[in-house]
Amino acid sequence: MYFTESISIPNYLCDCHDRLTMWGLARLLQEAAGHHAEMAELGFRQLIDKGKAWVLCRMYFVVDRMPKEGEKVTVRTWSRGTDGLFAFRDFELIDPQGVAVTCSTYWVIIDFESRKAMRIHEFWNDIESHPDCATDRDHLDRLRLPRDGGVPYTAAQFAVRPSMLDHTFHVNNAEYIKWAFDYLPQAAPQEAPYRFAIEFLSETMPDETVTVQVYAPGGEGGSTFFKISNPRTAAVLAALMPR
Repeated sequence: MYFTESISIPNYLCDCHDRLTMWGLARLLQEAAGHHAEMAELGFRQLIDKGKAWVLCRMYFVVDRMPKEGEKVTVRTWSRGTDGLFAFRDFELIDPQGVAVTCSTYWVIIDFESRKAMRIHEFWNDIESHPDCATDRDHLDRLRLPRDGGVPYTAAQFAVRPSMLDHTFHVNNAEYIKWAFDYLPQAAPQEAPYRFAIEFLSETMPDETVTVQVYAPGGEGGSTFFKISNPRTAAVLAALMPR
């Protein structure tokens, strides 16, 4: 089943140019995914009652343009099925001109206390899936830092604050996207079109210190890579790629 919901782009998700931000877009997509999951009795509250929770693992965006504040848009999302631990979900953001952004994502269900991933088939009961891939990648590979990217520089270090957490008590996925775009080097694409990929490797907890490292554009076709770490390990790898 395809799920759609329409909204007007709110000011609080926009940048200083009144354009929807990437982290704002991620919030909108997560919201739509949650509403769709609720219809299959797999929403956050429904899973928490079973001691489980959804965790987002990988996202890949193809951005042609970003809508502006007040524009009416439609988020369209659907399941692309499952494979082992992963559930696949795709999205389209449709503005008055047509499809503005597409996104492919991988998710897992974890046990809330052990934080271990569960086999998806234990929860996936006759949910309608569609094979259509919204983006140009029907498979999301693991991200790898560039071999020719040189030595990264540390763009920022700061402590995790309560406002950065979500209902699983770790840093929300959209926060990592915000941090990457906050520390873009000048040579990186600042406006659409571009592609953006992010992989979530480890959860970051309250009061931990985050380090944002940037591999400036140059190698890998002019892409900019990010590694965001907590004191224990790398939490996120991301790449901003020109179209």
